[in-house]
Amino acid sequence: MSELKRIATRQSYGEALAELGETDDRIVVLDADLAESTKTAIFGKKFPDRFIDCGIAEANMVSMAAGLAA
Repeated sequence: MSELKRIATRQSYGEALAELGETDDRIVVLDADLAESTKTAIFGKKFPDRFIDCGIAEANMVSMAAGLAA
């Protein structure tokens, strides 16, 4: 039986975002100054033009997301 590779949830989240970014250029990632912790930096390094670090301003980030979705 083969060994299963364990991967941290945050790592798989970051890798999944990057994979999805390759398939759909409409995907934009907003981050609240936690790119290294949440592994969204993986996406940001691959697609810097579609990665926005909003800093510690979560309420503003939600407003930006609403605007981007419109």
